[in-house]
Amino acid sequence: MQESNCETRQCISCDVKNCVYHTMENTCAAGKIQVGHGEASCCSDTCCDTFSVKE
Repeated sequence: MQESNCETRQCISCDVKNCVYHTMENTCAAGKIQVGHGEASCCSDTCCDTFSVKE
């Protein structure tokens, strides 16, 4: 698992444990994220396009 350093950047909470960017602190270690689906009317209408499955 990757480690994050939330003191030097804004932290993004992440519960997706099978993503390569997921850290032991339940944060996202990606340098940037992309949230997709263009239009949303509620939280469940969005998704993380940065997700990459951890093998």
